[in-house]
Amino acid sequence: MELLEAIRSRMSVRAFKPDPVSKQVLMELLELSIRSPSSINIQPWEFYIISGDALNELKSAYLKEFRLGRKADPEIPVVPKGGSSQLQGVFRERQVKLAKQIFKIMNIGKGDSAKQQKWNEKMMRFYDAPAVIVIVVDKTLQGSWPILDTGLVLQNIVLAAQEYGLGTCIMRVIVDYPEQLRKIAKIPETKRIVIGLSIGYPDNDHPVNQLKTDREEIEKIVTIADSMD
Repeated sequence: MELLEAIRSRMSVRAFKPDPVSKQVLMELLELSIRSPSSINIQPWEFYIISGDALNELKSAYLKEFRLGRKADPEIPVVPKGGSSQLQGVFRERQVKLAKQIFKIMNIGKGDSAKQQKWNEKMMRFYDAPAVIVIVVDKTLQGSWPILDTGLVLQNIVLAAQEYGLGTCIMRVIVDYPEQLRKIAKIPETKRIVIGLSIGYPDNDHPVNQLKTDREEIEKIVTIADSMD
């Protein structure tokens, strides 16, 4: 797949086929992805691949926490304190629009708590992906550089995955309960859990995978500080 086409066609996959992804494919994908840019070449990223029985155990643990009403407690907050409902202005508008699009596709009506619960539990199962990848960094690394580098390598993963026929979804939910995640994936306390992504072969017939989110008009978000033709 050409790079520009990969950028244009990339999407968040929210329904996967049950087919497993081989360890060889995942290792090849990660080996390619770590050619990502890295600040002063510190290469802060480390990866945990979770699949099979371990992934089933993780899904069960997360469902239990969610059903008990336990609040998400990721080690690196990626939404405002109090959740995404605290977003303001255009940022809140974009988040709400996405939720409405998904609910419409999934036929979840306003106030339909049963269907909303079912969808939320699907998220807690990481959309039933056959594997997840968790990215961590060493706790000795401070500041924003390691997090920026993690974002860069993550972008490589989601773009390169398409060459293997794979779909991905970057998910904060995967790192919502770090205590359970550490125990099951055997992540040492010396590592800071950053983010996770679900990965597998997309179910292209599922309605939710027909969703293509829009992007802001480029003229609205670019300021040119010099005269250009």
